[in-house]
Amino acid sequence: VINCLLRLVDGGSRCAGRVEILHQHSWGTVCGDSWDLKDSQVVCRQMGCGEAFNAWLYAQVEEGSRPIWLTQLACTGEEAYLWNCPSLGWGKNNCEPYDDAGVICSGFVHLVGGHGPCSGRVEVNSGGEWIPVSDGNFTLSTAQVICADLGCGKAASVLGNLPFREDSEQIWAEEFQCKGQEPGLWFCPRVPCPEGSCPHRGAVQVVCSGYTEVRLMKNGSSQCEGQVEMKTSGGWRTLCASHWNMANANVICRQLGCGVAISTPKGAYFVEGGDEIWRDRFHCSGSESFLWNCAVTALGVPACAHGNTASVVCSGNQAQLLPQCNDSWSNTAGSAASEGHTANCSDSRQLRLVDGGSRCAGRVEILQQGSWGSICDDSWDLSDAHVVCRQLGCGVALEATISAHFGEGSGPIWLDELNCIGEEAHVWQCPSQGWRQHNCSHKEDAGVICSGLWCTLCTGGVCHSPMEAVTLSVICRQLGCGDSGTLNFLVPLRKGSRPSWVDGIRCRETDSSLWQCPSDPWKHQSCSAKEEAHITCTGTPQVRLMDGGSRCAGRVEIFQKNSWGTMCDQGWDLNDAHVVCRQMGCGVALDAMGYAQFGEGSGPIWLEELKCTGEEDQVWKCPTGRQHYCLHVRDAGVICSGFVRLDGGGGPCSGRVEVNSGGGWTPVPYRNFTLLTAQVICAELGCGKATSFLLDLPLKEASEQVWAEEFQCKGWEPELWFCPRVPCPAGSCQHRGAVQVVCSEYTEVRLMKNGSSQCEGQVEMKTSGGWRTLCASHWNMANANVVCRQLGCGVAISTPKGEYFVEGGDEIWRDRFHCSGSESFLWNCPVTALGVPACAHGNTVSVVCSGNQTQLLPQCNDSWSDPAGSTASEEPSHSLCKYSRQLRLVDGGSHCAGRVEILQQGSWGSICDDSWDLSDAHVVCRQLGCGVALEATVSAHFGEGSGPIWLDELNCTGEEAHVWQCPSQGWGQHNCRHKEDAGVICSEFLALRLVSKDQECAGWLEVFYNNTWGSVCHSPMEALTLSVICRQLGCGDSGILNSSVPLREGSRPRWVDGIQCRKMDTSLWQCPSDPWEQRSCSAKEEAYIICSGNRPKSCPSTVPCIDKEKLLLRGGDSECSGRVEVWHEGAWGTVCDDSWSLAEAEVVCQQLGCGSALEAPGEAAFGPGNGSIWLDEVQCRGREPSLWACAAAPWGQSDCKHEEDAGVRCSGTSSASAPVPGIFSLPGILCMILGALLFLVLIILGTQLLSWRAQHQVSGSSTYFLFSEPAGQHADATSNSYDDVEELPVSEIPSSSGMKEKNFFPEEGGGARCSQTGMWIAISPVVLHYCHGKDGFGHVKEPFSFITRI
Repeated sequence: VINCLLRLVDGGSRCAGRVEILHQHSWGTVCGDSWDLKDSQVVCRQMGCGEAFNAWLYAQVEEGSRPIWLTQLACTGEEAYLWNCPSLGWGKNNCEPYDDAGVICSGFVHLVGGHGPCSGRVEVNSGGEWIPVSDGNFTLSTAQVICADLGCGKAASVLGNLPFREDSEQIWAEEFQCKGQEPGLWFCPRVPCPEGSCPHRGAVQVVCSGYTEVRLMKNGSSQCEGQVEMKTSGGWRTLCASHWNMANANVICRQLGCGVAISTPKGAYFVEGGDEIWRDRFHCSGSESFLWNCAVTALGVPACAHGNTASVVCSGNQAQLLPQCNDSWSNTAGSAASEGHTANCSDSRQLRLVDGGSRCAGRVEILQQGSWGSICDDSWDLSDAHVVCRQLGCGVALEATISAHFGEGSGPIWLDELNCIGEEAHVWQCPSQGWRQHNCSHKEDAGVICSGLWCTLCTGGVCHSPMEAVTLSVICRQLGCGDSGTLNFLVPLRKGSRPSWVDGIRCRETDSSLWQCPSDPWKHQSCSAKEEAHITCTGTPQVRLMDGGSRCAGRVEIFQKNSWGTMCDQGWDLNDAHVVCRQMGCGVALDAMGYAQFGEGSGPIWLEELKCTGEEDQVWKCPTGRQHYCLHVRDAGVICSGFVRLDGGGGPCSGRVEVNSGGGWTPVPYRNFTLLTAQVICAELGCGKATSFLLDLPLKEASEQVWAEEFQCKGWEPELWFCPRVPCPAGSCQHRGAVQVVCSEYTEVRLMKNGSSQCEGQVEMKTSGGWRTLCASHWNMANANVVCRQLGCGVAISTPKGEYFVEGGDEIWRDRFHCSGSESFLWNCPVTALGVPACAHGNTVSVVCSGNQTQLLPQCNDSWSDPAGSTASEEPSHSLCKYSRQLRLVDGGSHCAGRVEILQQGSWGSICDDSWDLSDAHVVCRQLGCGVALEATVSAHFGEGSGPIWLDELNCTGEEAHVWQCPSQGWGQHNCRHKEDAGVICSEFLALRLVSKDQECAGWLEVFYNNTWGSVCHSPMEALTLSVICRQLGCGDSGILNSSVPLREGSRPRWVDGIQCRKMDTSLWQCPSDPWEQRSCSAKEEAYIICSGNRPKSCPSTVPCIDKEKLLLRGGDSECSGRVEVWHEGAWGTVCDDSWSLAEAEVVCQQLGCGSALEAPGEAAFGPGNGSIWLDEVQCRGREPSLWACAAAPWGQSDCKHEEDAGVRCSGTSSASAPVPGIFSLPGILCMILGALLFLVLIILGTQLLSWRAQHQVSGSSTYFLFSEPAGQHADATSNSYDDVEELPVSEIPSSSGMKEKNFFPEEGGGARCSQTGMWIAISPVVLHYCHGKDGFGHVKEPFSFITRI
């Protein structure tokens, strides 16, 4: 046994450096001669340092200072110890020209999937493979060791229950039990998991941070006021007061549970003798939970002046006494806010710059009264912009931009005509016209570019000293150019002159961007031209999707070797696309597209013929096939599902919030979910704005996993993916359920009179296109009441049409609202737009609300609003009472069809159908804006209601305005039950269907309008419209138009054209279109749609099918002759004439009720069919109940052509007999003989019947003879029964033609013993015995079924 030790030195960590061996009590080196990765792999494994990244050579230490123990190693890579590898032997070397051997290992542990090397999932390396650590018994002490091992400070949080990348993913089979003082995870005690399987809920994630604690120190103790101190890896450090503001202070006070910030006195609590003041600058918005969640900058920050430390005074327990902000004492046009109680109010407002690519450039927005709004650019100049930049800690203003340079905002325009002197502390302290006083639109939004935007404006060089590996890694990662980089000193000097802004950059492991890295202060010339940094990023390639309209769709492009290039579509499939989507954080792949569907790219084509399994985490890790000569015309693309969706809400714009990182859709927990996050989601999905979000929704199942992070969006992020996230404490998000978001194009409503919003005026609604007026057509008091309630303006008094109309606005919005009156918001009411014509000029909706008089309104009572009385008076109090009642139609699938219900005295109740007719129904339809009544339904046609039955015996004239004004027995006076509930179908009732003979979810699109089904025209009908239609029909989420089908036969209305659905529309009825017309297009423009849920009908007509419906004859001269076709697998097909005979034809004729077979022609006698030839070699006996009971070759297996299609010609007379035996079978021959004998017997018996002629008239060979069965005789009947035969009185014999219309169907089951009385029924040429059984009818047993053919 060789007693040696191994170590790595001078590499900056335990897992990198020169290889040294302790042998014979002396440390020595390994010669670099023949040193390679296989040798390095053995060292890394032996050290517990993962796999070898590089086989390194170090310059030899001073000659003779240390022995060279091993030379010319030839490891296989599998050895357990380095000294087990073949070599020249201990101490034998000829190593003078060679350097010492060294190695860089991956390390034993890393954090992956975070925003840098200091956050992510914990994985350990075993033999070159990274394996996740389970969250079972994982402790904060273990996390602290990992963060220290990686040089990442201390653990800020530990998150468990993370989903594994795949269900079968291997988990590290040991639990680490670190105490916290170990130098690395490798040295922590470990306990093997029981039976090799660690208990877990998922993987574990660790977030490390350089900042871990904060405190306020006064007189040596931590309180709610004092000097701000932050715990870092170097101990407690004070913060500089430069750029410190009240937003930062509020975060600290909240974090410490000390209320809100009162003031920030600079240096007031300074204590001499501390360490150098920490220069990192925090840029909080004020809403963060922890100070280290705020944006941080350190680059170019100078040393802090002595004693200039940040201090904060918090309110402590006095928080509840702070005054509320109001404009009366914080007016922007007034002087600076006082330092007393107004300081808190002033700082409750917030300022930000958006859509400029940095927090120091963009459109200026202010948070006031809970809404972010912009500033108008009237009089906007550098003095105003200087105040903004200074307030945000972004230096000075370089440019004051106008005309919505950074895009148009939304929300209010808060300020206009600012006239700052440039010295104000807050921009709202500058003189202006006052809050929201302006004459601007958002295309005049003001913006600013501050000097704090270092990297894209005032561009200059950066000096390379010292710029170590971690700094290069931060830079490359920030630029999306991999995880590492190198300095290139061989490039020639740059031409031209430019600033060299900064030197001495020293990034830390915890820094995620260059802006957080400490450096020397900003200078115009920080170094000479030859010291400017030229960096080559050499790390992992990057991937992006281009020209697809979103971050998650487009042409696949990869960045490597300093160039963006594409991928060839050779072999490109969904497995490859899945890897790209997961890598992008875009969920799963919906479509893998080739042939440059998103346009041709440029540059190199990096990858082709990928063979991904779909489980890889990076696309360049997929195997590839042979190389082809590929051009950009073959560029690959992908459409991903996206990171977020709203599910289960009836469309893409409402539902449960779920996210997908490539492993399935997971609900987001509702804890700390805010409206700002909902707004980001709605904007990302193209669904307008969030109107509401609902918390604590039940999960689909109790064990359902929820997303293990909280999203903390600020509201301006382009997508949820980019929002800040906070791992849930202890790896488990506190929740009781999921969260649901409802987005809407409608977000605000107002009543405008004389240019201001009041409680009366023209109704205007905010949409994505701005404020729009509504059309007065179909507007009613129920809608008006919802608007008044929503605005806090009482109830509606009247709805004068066009009274407040103002010329010059946009086109009047055509969407019609159908409120019941109980909705909280106008956009909660049903909406229709399909077929709605343009609104007449000036015909806008206006509403007059009661305003503050609401409390004086009388209570409704029956004494003066009895429905049996005359029309209600026009007194204001009476009219208000009248409109407090509401009317609706329910359970009819539309707001214009259903059971009639009235809201009276707070309860919904129905109307009894006694005397219910079209006159009553007309009043209901007109009152609801649903046209005229088509049908007045009775007997609970739309189901039974609940609650009271309010009215009975209505006797409307049809002209009443409200149904309760019709004469009746009075409220609640009735003698009815709910099975007599009245209903109505109005002319505006709409229904939708797809018409096809053989397909479900495909066919001609038809709409039911004005009591008639008619077709729909296909122009323009884009993908979004098809999606709405298919989703409404329950036929999937998408569809296509089929323009290759032949024209439809017959004539029908073509009701509507020009349908253009919007993303937030959940049904076709909400989609704008051209007006309803009887002939909206030509027959060739009728829409035939195939939805993604298309499938063959299980039956050609009805469900469930009977065999008769799966068989038909085509091409013949009657319905009982033609080519035989059968229904199978959703399609009609033919039968081959091989082995086809009269026996098979007999079965077909009997099955179709077409009598007996007369002929069995083959060779496509009735013309060749098309489609499949379903049956071949059919062999029947002739008595089978259906063709399916006959022997035949397997379905669809045939060697025939359609020129061999089989046919039949039947007699066309439906027989009431049991199935006829085959003509050429033995039973058939016996039946013919017995039939002849029976005929002779009948002739003999005929003479005996003459005595009965007075009672029974004989009408020839087709006459029905009825014989009374002698008493006491009976018969068993157990098969071939006839249930439909009717017992006829002897004196009433129907005509022959009458009986021919009867159908007699044989049953397969048993029967009953006949009763003591019965009848013989003779139907020439068939004689049957008919008797009474226990159930009233007997069943004929086969021996009693005498069948005679003559």
